[in-house]
Amino acid sequence: MIDRRTFLELAAASGAAALWPASESRASVPAGASAHKPRSILVLGGTNFVGPAVVERARERGHEVTLFNRGITRPELFPGLEKLRGERGARSSILTALGRTRRWDAVIDTWPEQSALVGHTAEALADRTDYYFFVSSIAVYRDFSRPGLDESAAIHRDDPGWYGGEKVLAEELVASRFADRSGIARCHAIVGPRDTGAAFHYWLRRLATRSEVLAPGSGDDPLQLLDVRDLGAWIVDCIEQRRSGVHNLCGPPETPTLRQVLETCREALDSDARLTWVDADFLRRDHGVQSFTDLPLWAPLDEDAGFYGVDGRKAARAGAVFRPLALTARDAWLWFRSHFFKDTAFPVGGLGLAPDREAELLEAWRAHG
Repeated sequence: MIDRRTFLELAAASGAAALWPASESRASVPAGASAHKPRSILVLGGTNFVGPAVVERARERGHEVTLFNRGITRPELFPGLEKLRGERGARSSILTALGRTRRWDAVIDTWPEQSALVGHTAEALADRTDYYFFVSSIAVYRDFSRPGLDESAAIHRDDPGWYGGEKVLAEELVASRFADRSGIARCHAIVGPRDTGAAFHYWLRRLATRSEVLAPGSGDDPLQLLDVRDLGAWIVDCIEQRRSGVHNLCGPPETPTLRQVLETCREALDSDARLTWVDADFLRRDHGVQSFTDLPLWAPLDEDAGFYGVDGRKAARAGAVFRPLALTARDAWLWFRSHFFKDTAFPVGGLGLAPDREAELLEAWRAHG
């Protein structure tokens, strides 16, 4: 079984493939005011899932972007940008790669899973940038038994070595080096174009290719999803506003139900698939079906009432904008079909029901009456 901790680790490992066409990206970016004074921005990484969304948004807003990475993951992306090559393993190697006198208005740090890497970079750049933004995760929170977790909720202190604990340490390192001049986004499940994770794709593929889809429970369980492009827009806006502090980024403040998400995705894909809602206890107790593992993204309220109840109102009040889920589903499915998962058979990466298993469960449910 994949528990919540493992799911968050797998979600964070989602990478990216080829660059999403600029015309598609611009078509669904929320409208905003013209850019402020152009900033010089150093993006650490920049060619994985979150990175390209940040880079594209920064360029749309007129900022000057430099990438710092090893040149291993899709080095062909963004051919017109300055690219500095190097490792983040030590302060000296970072300084050698970046030059000892270079400065940037802002630095964006997207998904390192080792807090030590964040520490090395923050130390090296402490006097060479005015603002540092770090992408964290809701995995930092200790207890999901109740909904309403806001930024003051208890976190995994003194728990290094796993994804959530390392994110906590990284947040603390950033805050210690950039007090009052850093921003941190604690993100929930990030989806959209370039998402190589299997969870969201499981549902899109089922809805687009099958006539009947097994859906778990009553459909009333909540589901929080964040479009990667909305995260990119938020990060760039934080740089422009010099917005400091921690914000939960979890998608729209009004959390949709699983039924609303699947129905919206079905309509966005112009699918005539029929959703068959199967009792949660019938699935879990009688047939050993596991939430998250067999049915990705499903978090029944009686298991973790607060997992999809994270409070994102602070970010919304500060100006976070979230596009309609239908656009996210449409664009993600276009990308999946063009770049990834074209011939994938589920389960993949430990997630999803095999088609034969799904058919058996649907038949058993009909026999159950």
